[in-house]
Amino acid sequence: MKSFLALATIYILSFAVSAQDLVTLESLRSLPTVSSPRLSPDDQSLLYAVNLTDIKNNTINSQWFLLDIKSGTRQKVFDNISDPQWSADGMRMAFKKAGALHIVDFRDGEFSTPSKLVEVSQTRHFLGHPTKKNYAWSPDGKYIAYVAADPSTGDDRSDPNAPVEIDRTMYKTRTGFSDNKITRIYLVDVASGSVKNLTPGGYDSHSLTWSPNSKTVAFLSNRSDNPDHNYNNDLWTVDINSGSIRQLTETVGTEHDPNWSPDGKWISYPATIRPVNTKDSPPENTFIYALSTTNGERINLTVDFDRRSSSPRWHPSNGTIYFSARNHGNSHYYNVKPGQEVVRVTPEMGMSRSLQVGKKKLVYIYMAPGQPGELYISDLDGSDAKQITSETAAWSENKVFSKVEDYWFKSHDGTMVQGFIAYPPNVQSTNKIPVIHRIHGGPHGMYGRSFDTFTEMLVAQGYAVVFINPRGSTGYGQKFADGTYQAWGGGDYKDLMLGMDEALEKYPFLDEDKMGVTGGSYGGFMTNWVVTQTDRYKGAATSASVSNLISFYGTSLYQLLIETEFNGLPWDNYGLLWHFSPMAHIKNVTTPTLLVHGELDMDVPITQAEEFYIGLKKRGIPARFVRYPNEGHGVRQPQHREHYYQEIFNWFEKYVKGDEGVSLPERR
Repeated sequence: MKSFLALATIYILSFAVSAQDLVTLESLRSLPTVSSPRLSPDDQSLLYAVNLTDIKNNTINSQWFLLDIKSGTRQKVFDNISDPQWSADGMRMAFKKAGALHIVDFRDGEFSTPSKLVEVSQTRHFLGHPTKKNYAWSPDGKYIAYVAADPSTGDDRSDPNAPVEIDRTMYKTRTGFSDNKITRIYLVDVASGSVKNLTPGGYDSHSLTWSPNSKTVAFLSNRSDNPDHNYNNDLWTVDINSGSIRQLTETVGTEHDPNWSPDGKWISYPATIRPVNTKDSPPENTFIYALSTTNGERINLTVDFDRRSSSPRWHPSNGTIYFSARNHGNSHYYNVKPGQEVVRVTPEMGMSRSLQVGKKKLVYIYMAPGQPGELYISDLDGSDAKQITSETAAWSENKVFSKVEDYWFKSHDGTMVQGFIAYPPNVQSTNKIPVIHRIHGGPHGMYGRSFDTFTEMLVAQGYAVVFINPRGSTGYGQKFADGTYQAWGGGDYKDLMLGMDEALEKYPFLDEDKMGVTGGSYGGFMTNWVVTQTDRYKGAATSASVSNLISFYGTSLYQLLIETEFNGLPWDNYGLLWHFSPMAHIKNVTTPTLLVHGELDMDVPITQAEEFYIGLKKRGIPARFVRYPNEGHGVRQPQHREHYYQEIFNWFEKYVKGDEGVSLPERR
């Protein structure tokens, strides 16, 4: 403990910063986050949200501002709405609030008093993460098509004491049980308020887009024999007048997020081609396709672009498609035309998201290490990019942020892997500071050049943070993404350990005797796996973690995830799944381990944490288990979130920084 206090003194003296300069839990309460930009059709006005934490009331409140792009003036216009959408003529706006769609007029830079248009029924049934339960104005402004639950279908759950009768595979939602309500496409007449069901029948429909002549809606639906047993969404259309429904694709892969071209000749969408896919975190890259609405020709626009491509959006008139993809720890937007090369249009380093494509301008949110997200505007080719909001400037002023660098290393089989490190900016090479190894989720997630508040808080407490993108991560091509196939804990684990070795050699101020490891979801699985394979880490904090791949299969939403990643059903693959389950190796653990988990998590049920916790306690390993009521996969409520972070900080303070010499059983 004396050596820790001496190190802390050196750290404080070397930075000479006050407490208010550091990124702390308390300071994060006042951090504004910018989201949901909506560019007006004339490129003149921009609506966006600024989200603020209300820790007392345990809520996140959104304030919506209207920015005049030319003058830079802004005015607050709404509170706590969601998903606003301009009409094509820019004279009206719709938004969601309190379970309904509302309409406002827009004249002379001012919004009228909102009026409720239609109630939008919700369903708890889970259709997959890429599913869009969206709505959209018809181009002529007469209608709004929207995705909603059919309240006449499903189960009556009004009596909480009634037995729950189950006869389908997908009987769980992300935080409970499905109500089995069917999701449909509805049409509301904006003038009269009359509502029409466009997709009757026994199948879910979602992810809609309008034809430019306002006569047809395209949408996605899985109309296979048993939609619970596969993720085979296809593209369909419905004529809003006749009700005629037509199937446009019949592929073995999965279509996502369709968007109709402004000239009506094409529908673009991301899609996979493999016959087995998952609703959670698929290993397969999506490509951007364009489907001809006249002859059914299907063109892969990104066939030579070996990255996971998503969110295609058409330019209003020139035939260009903009889309999102990750690359080497960055998140970019690109554009492409049929037969042409893919071109990046957002900054080379950092994270760009929430793109809006205007007639002459692009608007997007950009963030990077030390730079919380703000809105930027650029020309259509990405040139002349300018920051147009400064919502986080006052919060960031005088803050001490980490220094973030990347490094590459050769793994055990010659594969090149990218790692990142964040550390205090003025640390001396003669110092030794503790290090936390963060592991991302997925397994097909990606760390990179973002503004990450958890990392900033750890660095503010005197840690360096190492975060590596092992095989399985996105942003490095299909072969790399397939690197976890049938081996969670194989090559990915070796990448993580060799990446930490490289960091220790490259950065001499890292204290290899004071290292911790943490991760959530698949990162939690890998944290559990790490502590069964090595004792190099002095403390571990594992969140929403998998510990037993066999029991996970039968209790989670994600049967398809296991079938995709491990090539089939668990009873045909029992030995492999058990081998790569941390529970199979729990006798090896010596690392003190904190487990945190949401009690309503059905992505990774809390039973996974219960299994690992009891195993650790029975073995006499220091372990702590924190359960969060009314939380699903991840801790969302502000008060719970602060408690969650503090639990991790306290655990690492005790076991990573501490020198109390905890008595542990010998590894066997």
